[in-house]
Amino acid sequence: MIRSVSAVMALLMAAVIVSVAAPGIAQAAASCNSFTTYGSETAHVRVPSIGWDSGVIECELGRGNIGDAVRVLQVSMRSCYGQNIADDREFGPKTQQALRNVQNLLGVPSDGRYGPQTRRAGFLFAAYPTFETWNPTPGACYRLLA
Repeated sequence: MIRSVSAVMALLMAAVIVSVAAPGIAQAAASCNSFTTYGSETAHVRVPSIGWDSGVIECELGRGNIGDAVRVLQVSMRSCYGQNIADDREFGPKTQQALRNVQNLLGVPSDGRYGPQTRRAGFLFAAYPTFETWNPTPGACYRLLA
């Protein structure tokens, strides 16, 4: 009994040490599942985020993601970069290729995944005249400074 308790304790201690000692290992950001809106009375800029209007924008999008966060990305790539893609809310091969094209323009690795590196490189987000619409204001594109 003492040996089995000792063995279990040793395994638990090893798990704790590994989880504490592994901060240098790169961990993927969580998936964006909604958007946060920034702006004023006349311009609303939507940015993919974790949770609606949470401000938690350190997240990623890639093949297989679905929802409004993907739609924000698609509308922005179409409106601000002239990419010929639908805003169907599905991150499929066409969205991935459009993002690679944009990443090439921004000078970041073109891995076809949206995340902090792409956003910080100056990714342009479409602006909308009202909160209620998904039709962006033509030519109104903004980048986040943070």
